[in-house]
Amino acid sequence: MSYCSSDKEGKSIRPSILIKKIKRYFPMIKEESDIISKEYYVTNKIATFDDAILIYRKLLDGEEISDEWKTVLNYYNLVEKDKFKRVIKGIKYSNKSEKISEKNIEKMYGKRLKTSISRLEQYRRCPFSFHLKYGLKLKEKSELKMQTIDTGTFMHEVIDEFFEVIENEKLELSIITDEEIQKIVEQIIEEVLHMSKYYVFSSTAKFKILTRRLKKVVLESINYIVYTIRNSRFSVLGHELEFSNNGKYKPIIIDLQDGKKIEITGKIDRVDLGTLGDKNYVRIIDYKSSIKNLDMKQVEAGLQIQLITYLDAISKQENFEPSGVLYLGLIDTIYKAKKNMTDDEIKNEIRKKFRMKGVVLADINIIKMMDTSLENGVSNIIPVALKKDGEISVSKSNVIDKEEFSNLQNKVDKVIKEISAEILAGKIDIKPFYYDKKTACDYCVYKPICMFNPNIKGNEYSFI
Repeated sequence: MSYCSSDKEGKSIRPSILIKKIKRYFPMIKEESDIISKEYYVTNKIATFDDAILIYRKLLDGEEISDEWKTVLNYYNLVEKDKFKRVIKGIKYSNKSEKISEKNIEKMYGKRLKTSISRLEQYRRCPFSFHLKYGLKLKEKSELKMQTIDTGTFMHEVIDEFFEVIENEKLELSIITDEEIQKIVEQIIEEVLHMSKYYVFSSTAKFKILTRRLKKVVLESINYIVYTIRNSRFSVLGHELEFSNNGKYKPIIIDLQDGKKIEITGKIDRVDLGTLGDKNYVRIIDYKSSIKNLDMKQVEAGLQIQLITYLDAISKQENFEPSGVLYLGLIDTIYKAKKNMTDDEIKNEIRKKFRMKGVVLADINIIKMMDTSLENGVSNIIPVALKKDGEISVSKSNVIDKEEFSNLQNKVDKVIKEISAEILAGKIDIKPFYYDKKTACDYCVYKPICMFNPNIKGNEYSFI
């Protein structure tokens, strides 16, 4: 007699009541399960092949098999050699990528690796996705949908154009009114929206509504940026400053141990400069279309090295002192106002939501240059809080001293060299990062190609 222990979906089911009765009538009856220990028999050629494969898997796992089954395996290896090898290849499959040969690496990247920091960060997100994107240059089919990158690029362009207008028309940010800012921004937005690459923003009614909201976000963000500049003794050195042969700064050249070189090019959203005594202090500001902070674990892992690299390069090329790396979120702020709040109080609360994130130099004089209105309490501009006596509240601030800045710069330089050496060595492991319940696979478009599966032997996350 036999009975099922599970249904078609694999869920456990109770045996028939008749089974219980039989066991009661025949207490010495022996019950066996082919799930716990399956018996394998040599029968006809077709049926035995499936069992032979399962026996071979046991052999790979280090289990002993009988001489009879060794003979059967030899038989299939001789008589049905091609079929047997195909199946065995599937059993041994580990979904591991092979190293790229030195010859092919040179074909893809040349004798000098020309790259960007965002590409190096992509390699640390997942080496295999880096290979597919920048080595093989695979691209998705374009779809009619508004991606995050579209809105981010749009906002960046409007901000850059705004400051270009301010510079060209020699307008003073210290005296410009909110109404003048709004008029300039609205005019720029209309001009930018007529560019062909932004056709999607006016393609459907849904996108038109999103665009109206986007205009509001851009205007709020620019108002906040102007507020931070007015309340700072740091001046804007430039927007969209390039590290390239034709840019303001030279490409970053790094020598590797084997004599190879890497050339890093890129662009910085904004560079500010402040002078204290006989020293010039530089800070880097990166505009983001979401809230982002500097995470030291991600810096160490090579996932967040862009701002530190640029700060280090500018400091060395210009002989500046590093004073901060900051993210400014271009976000849609919502604040639930309390009763009887004035307009100025509401504006102040909104500014707190815009407050830049990152790290700044632990120097009270530099901090007060970055926020001239700060006497004590929490700054509305930088991630710093001061005690009542005017000293830095270290527990409520993101500050590092001069030596720590230097250590951070050296660490990032080391990480860049490690990543570059791995790329030029042809390592393209299918090894996405895993950190704080997030992985490189969450939004990766290459999943249908790599078929990463942590349940397959050899597929592992790079845990941070």
